[in-house]
Amino acid sequence: MELDLTQVRAFVVTAEQLHFGRAAARLFLTQQALSKRIQRLEHTLGEPLFVRATRGVALSDAGHRFLPHARALLAAADAAAQAARPAAWPLRVDVWGHVQAPLRMVRRLLNETPELLIELSMRRSLAAALQALGHGEIDACFGRVHDLDPPWPTGLADRPILLERAAAAVNADHRLADVSLLHPADLAESVMWLPTGGSSAEMLGGFRRFADHFGIPVDTGGQNLGLEHAIDQLRCDPRRFILFGVDWPIPTDAGIRLLPLDPTPCYLWSLIWREGDRHPLLGRLRQRTIQTGRTEGWLAYDSERDWLPDLDLADLRRHE
Repeated sequence: MELDLTQVRAFVVTAEQLHFGRAAARLFLTQQALSKRIQRLEHTLGEPLFVRATRGVALSDAGHRFLPHARALLAAADAAAQAARPAAWPLRVDVWGHVQAPLRMVRRLLNETPELLIELSMRRSLAAALQALGHGEIDACFGRVHDLDPPWPTGLADRPILLERAAAAVNADHRLADVSLLHPADLAESVMWLPTGGSSAEMLGGFRRFADHFGIPVDTGGQNLGLEHAIDQLRCDPRRFILFGVDWPIPTDAGIRLLPLDPTPCYLWSLIWREGDRHPLLGRLRQRTIQTGRTEGWLAYDSERDWLPDLDLADLRRHE
């Protein structure tokens, strides 16, 4: 008899949760996909593993007998995969995008920490990175951990690492283009471009909270195709502004002004990883990000001059 490990893992997680919805979220699957995996495993074994009822699910007698062996099978498979890895197996890290702060931070750490061997990816969405993390395609990722569409999966750990400060990017023809310092109220007659198409839920949520808090109109039309396209959108409508990171590489000939804001909107980047992950470089990455962050003040927040959504601020305070 040949057992599919993905089906066995689906069974073990469901047996631990005794709830198909929570198990599906932990495995980054739909409930339908999870049910199909369980059904295929039951067909292979020739026994029902769960007793299903309208109010929940329970292990059958066969399920109780199978569970300890299923756990041992997964542990053996994980140990075999770990043993097969070369000594210099790279840490696979998703840094979100090519202009955002995590990429610059990781590049710096690589320059200062030669023993870190990292393979980078950029999915431009924490939801996509979490799915890859759940499937074992990456070992860690960076992102804002709030306003996600699916619920936060179980079995993951996260820690705030860095605050990225933003400014109002406007076309040179914008009525406020020559102002040296803006207050959010100054933007009440402008429009913040925040396209839902192509934008991640967590980034949309964070910037939308800023706009709602300060009463700034929002235009959600269009498609987010990256930095160059965003610059083009500012040229098309002189009323628009976009929140850009203050350290983003804006071409000097783009005709764009970055106007500081008081208070300064901040974006809280966290490092996320799987609990119990034994990759030897993961602990080193966490140690270096936390250590360097403390030395460099990556999480320094001034309540008089900076602004974060309440959810993010609570995370920041909890890890101070």
